[in-house]
Amino acid sequence: MLNLPVHISVRLAWHDNGWNGRICENPRENTFCVGPHSYPGDLIATDRKLLIEEEFKGKNCLEMFSNRGEIPPCCYSINAFGRDQIQVKSKPPEFFNDGTPEKIWSMPPYSVSTWPYEEMYKDEIKNPDGTYNNDRRREEANKFFEALEPKKTLIFYYANYSNPFSENEQNNYPIIGVSRLAKPADEELLYNGCSEETKTKFAEGLLWQRVLVSSYPEEGFRIPYHLYRDKPEILERIGLIPENPRNFKYATRHIRDDEALTIIERFIEVAGTLLEIGDKTENWSAQIDWLNSLVAELWQGRGKYPGMLRVLDCLGFKEAIRFYKNRIMQDQNQECVLKNELFALIKGEKEKISDLDIDEKRKAIIRRQWMLKDDDQKSLLEDVLPRFDLTKEQMMRILDDEREQHGLFSPIDEIVKNPYILSEEYVGDGPDDFISFNKIDHGILLSPDLGESDYSDFCKDDARRLRALCVEQLRNESQHTFLQGKQVINRINHKLSYLPEWKRHSFNVKYLNVDRETLEKALFFRPEKKEIYLYLKSNYEYEREIERQIKKLAEISNEVLCNKKRRKKRTIQHPHVNEDRVSFLLSS
Repeated sequence: MLNLPVHISVRLAWHDNGWNGRICENPRENTFCVGPHSYPGDLIATDRKLLIEEEFKGKNCLEMFSNRGEIPPCCYSINAFGRDQIQVKSKPPEFFNDGTPEKIWSMPPYSVSTWPYEEMYKDEIKNPDGTYNNDRRREEANKFFEALEPKKTLIFYYANYSNPFSENEQNNYPIIGVSRLAKPADEELLYNGCSEETKTKFAEGLLWQRVLVSSYPEEGFRIPYHLYRDKPEILERIGLIPENPRNFKYATRHIRDDEALTIIERFIEVAGTLLEIGDKTENWSAQIDWLNSLVAELWQGRGKYPGMLRVLDCLGFKEAIRFYKNRIMQDQNQECVLKNELFALIKGEKEKISDLDIDEKRKAIIRRQWMLKDDDQKSLLEDVLPRFDLTKEQMMRILDDEREQHGLFSPIDEIVKNPYILSEEYVGDGPDDFISFNKIDHGILLSPDLGESDYSDFCKDDARRLRALCVEQLRNESQHTFLQGKQVINRINHKLSYLPEWKRHSFNVKYLNVDRETLEKALFFRPEKKEIYLYLKSNYEYEREIERQIKKLAEISNEVLCNKKRRKKRTIQHPHVNEDRVSFLLSS
């Protein structure tokens, strides 16, 4: 892992009253928490005691525990925004098979329990016989939680497919809220009373949950879905679905500053909507101020060259990765200087960098790899890719001679001049592998606090930026293959209106005509009754191809029908003719 992750996503089971540490107001109607994608797994579906929950509906979980000795199986996530302490339990897995009793522990106010399941199933922690090494699993879990920094790490809460927004696995992973980590992740949890054999086999009886406590409500934001569950028109406006779901899988994942920045920008939009509709449950103006302070903070964390470490990895320059990372952690203002020094060394313009330990043989290998790149690839590596928080795999596909397999038909020199093309054209290996407009926009229109942007020829109303915005809006449209130009512009303006001033602009329909030559490289214009309708160029071409095929099939169908009529007429005129024989000859 090249970057030290700072932020984290945490999956919650769906709750009907804002994860306030209380039993649902209508437990029977909350069918989402028992879905197959709840948290953790199907535990709630198998262990839920609905009749008891209905007896204590709307009451603190502790009341159910005190009076009936029961703890709801949603206890790991129900207290994310709850102000009281609650009790939590976990039954040991059946494969312990040693009579280990269930574990009960306390969850502080505003806390959740989570576990990094992805880290538990990595190939590198397998034993030679293919089984998983539980001691290594324990190490990986500890590394995951040790990467979090109190007072800095942001916790992004989300739900998986089992939520009111999902329909045929669409609109999944709604983000519920965000808060700040208040203190280090609590210590490991171990089952008590395990046999010595269980301890040896299963990392001392490690329990797969760790408690995270947040600074909510002083630092935090929760979307009040529970208040509008009967108002779908408002839910649709405040629902926050991440543009990239890859960060919201496997219960919890690390999130980098650039990706967190995009999510916070979306939260500001949601807060603006709540302010607009007159919601009084929070001081949304104050919330917007807090979110804006996070934007400034995340820009500093992101820096000017968030892709530099992965560029060095693409070049095989392993020695420089730790060097660059350590120096940036000491002084992020040195980004430009370090980048220039490292590329001078790679290109043979500099022989040595203080504190970078590399021998002559390795230096020769790295320089040879550089010389094997063509000029356009060198421009991408030095001038473009360091500015964007892309994965190493994405960078390698962009550099690949076979990049057309990933939708990149524009020449590299055009991508160098206009990196927004990456957000327009790149097609990854799955729904999680894509390059968003925001990711490219962050690298082109930098925060003024980071100094002057390297893309000084771009402005916030640039035609290339407008085209990428139009592509994003049309690509996100699920109902139609084209939209009225006015509608696309309105959606773009709504998106931009909540961004910081240096990125905010209000477009109008005139831009479509003035910038048409640039826009038509990715869009198709369809004039209709003094209105302009916009297609993605690729969608228009697919639609026309379907139209051609339908016409062709219609023509074949008409020809077959005419042939049948002719055969029938011929048969009537010549009764001795065998119709089956005629059909055979015609088909031949």
